[in-house]
Amino acid sequence: MKKPKTPKKPGPGTGAPSTKRNGNGAETWSCGWPPGPEDSNLQRNEQLIEQVRQIIAATPEVRPEKVEPLREAVEQGTYEIDARKLANSLIAKIILDC
Repeated sequence: MKKPKTPKKPGPGTGAPSTKRNGNGAETWSCGWPPGPEDSNLQRNEQLIEQVRQIIAATPEVRPEKVEPLREAVEQGTYEIDARKLANSLIAKIILDC
């Protein structure tokens, strides 16, 4: 004889709100927003955001390893501009800004 199937609890992202029982035994619904302090994903996201902020703060705005070769090429007159790439970039910017 087969076991009767028990319905699975809806998980996060399934579109169905989670249910809980209050002190009177009545079922209550929760959409999960705002997240409570027990939400470990929220805490993890906050930690990651803080790490990204620290990395950005420590990163210089000008990267000398990129700028120096370009500066030297311009000074020596050997820097060449690819007109096709420049035109494509300008067109893309114009289209995206509209």
